[in-house]
Amino acid sequence: MGRLGAHRQFEARALIPLSLAAAATVAGCGAAARQDASEPKGSFPVEVLSASFPSQQRLATTANLVIQVRNPGTKRIPTISVTVKCPGSNQGGSGGSASGIGGGGGGFAFRTTAPGQADPARPRFVVNTIPTRIPRNYDRGRLDPLERSSSFVDTFPLGSLDPGRSVTFRWNVTSVKAGPFKVCYRVNAGLYGKAIAVPSSAGEPIAGAFTGQVADRPPQAHIAENGHTVVEGTARSGSSP
Repeated sequence: MGRLGAHRQFEARALIPLSLAAAATVAGCGAAARQDASEPKGSFPVEVLSASFPSQQRLATTANLVIQVRNPGTKRIPTISVTVKCPGSNQGGSGGSASGIGGGGGGFAFRTTAPGQADPARPRFVVNTIPTRIPRNYDRGRLDPLERSSSFVDTFPLGSLDPGRSVTFRWNVTSVKAGPFKVCYRVNAGLYGKAIAVPSSAGEPIAGAFTGQVADRPPQAHIAENGHTVVEGTARSGSSP
């Protein structure tokens, strides 16, 4: 056979277990656990205690969208969350992505109809802060990024919620587009469709919409005497000593 033939036979034998190991690795990658595997299946009652968002706003002013939710049931809610998007809108929504044609999708952003746009998503409200379980102090000077606890664009989860406990979802936004607006919300008990949120009592909504108007004139403002605080209203001329 010779030295060269023996060497080639050795290479062939060595490649067989390596090929089997590679095939096993590929098969293992395809057998990853489903993301919804740990989410329990069932109905979970929820109660919206309050929901507020100013109906009359002005350009360049900030406002809070606040939704307080309670677990009135006897079971722990797997993942309490709120989706900011109207039903039937498939364009995405919060945090800067498009939320429906012409803003009718009911999110924090809208989809421009201007031709020739590489990205039609335009903000109607710039999201400054998003709901978090533990309050966070943002450094405005450094433009800290928003921390997301999930990869969902329109849905904001705050983890599990024990029976009898309540949690508050709070967004701080700045209006940057004048005109009428519509922001829809829906409370969820899970993220993957197995845990279903249901009203605690017949007729009590767990979804809704905020409608209103953003005036096209920003409020008058000036710098306070300390040199760095912005104060709404016209400045008053001080008297000389």
